[in-house]
Amino acid sequence: MMRKLIPALLLVLAACSGDSDKAKIPGEYTLVAIEGVEVSGTPSLNIGEDGAVSGQGPCNMFTGQNRAELPGLDLGALATTRRACLQEGGEGAFFKALGAVREARRDGDELVMTGPDVTIRWRVATQ
Repeated sequence: MMRKLIPALLLVLAACSGDSDKAKIPGEYTLVAIEGVEVSGTPSLNIGEDGAVSGQGPCNMFTGQNRAELPGLDLGALATTRRACLQEGGEGAFFKALGAVREARRDGDELVMTGPDVTIRWRVATQ
């Protein structure tokens, strides 16, 4: 009897741990780095429990919806402001990278977003 319970218990624990990882993702973050891309300023990101995303790029603000279930990401077309930026500052590369990410995971105080050929690291914003 005990031999049958242990595998079942392990399956339940594995399923629960995935939910807790997903629950850790919503929150406010500041950009640490985009692999291989220089970005100016202090871009930010807010991920809501309902899948809403918003934030500040190197120059323009953005808003949109994650069309996948966390930890999956499908940010699609984000609505952005159209400020006249004094410097380019990596704006195009920033939004291209955001559009390419396909999943997110927490790594301590960081949120790591990955997709084909892109990794974006965010740090939990301090209150």
